[in-house]
Amino acid sequence: MGSLPGGSAVTVHVVGTAERVVETIEAAGHPVRTAVPADVVEENPSVVVTVGERALLAVARERPAVPILPVDTDIGPGSADRRAILAALAGDATEHTHPILSVSIDGESTASAFMDVTLVTTEPARISEYAVDHADERVAAFRADGVVVATPAGSHGYAAAAGGPTLAPTAEALCVVPIAPFHTQATRWVLDTSALGLSVLRDEGEVSLLVDDTEYGVVDPDQRVRLAVDGHVRTLRL
Repeated sequence: MGSLPGGSAVTVHVVGTAERVVETIEAAGHPVRTAVPADVVEENPSVVVTVGERALLAVARERPAVPILPVDTDIGPGSADRRAILAALAGDATEHTHPILSVSIDGESTASAFMDVTLVTTEPARISEYAVDHADERVAAFRADGVVVATPAGSHGYAAAAGGPTLAPTAEALCVVPIAPFHTQATRWVLDTSALGLSVLRDEGEVSLLVDDTEYGVVDPDQRVRLAVDGHVRTLRL
């Protein structure tokens, strides 16, 4: 990518537990301050540096207009990697655009997801039956402990642990992965970003909805979870 807005006078907001990162950026002469996620929208710095996954998720949900440099996550450098952090701030990183998913239950907005959305039985190792619909057409129904839908940014995490593919950062796609399926040869799907529907087909025990790092309660068999792209954020990667 080219230079960040502001040229050599890059202004940086850092979100998360970040003493080492702040020291690195200050030593390079960039104006920097620690911030809370809402600040990045109101104050419009040149770039936001997030430290840790929780900080990244909180900032992404704010949908900032400026790029995010995620530190100490699967998709960014470590906080000790001074050279990589400064290289990104100098304009030597590639910028990628990532979808934010709106999550609704029976039409009522519930949450936003940057990485993944999961339905999983509340009781460990308890199986249920799930359906996946894509663009209003049934993709599959299967018995499993759960199902996870991941964006490219989230495909490195829970979805990968469940046996799903890792999507390229530039992929305009979502992966859908059964969790511990009853049939060990169950398919994993890579679908375009048209609206997705998830539902529980059997009343065999409680099924919880998890969006990124937060649980949002129980989904009943007569309810439908809908996922749709609702905005984008930009990240920097070396």
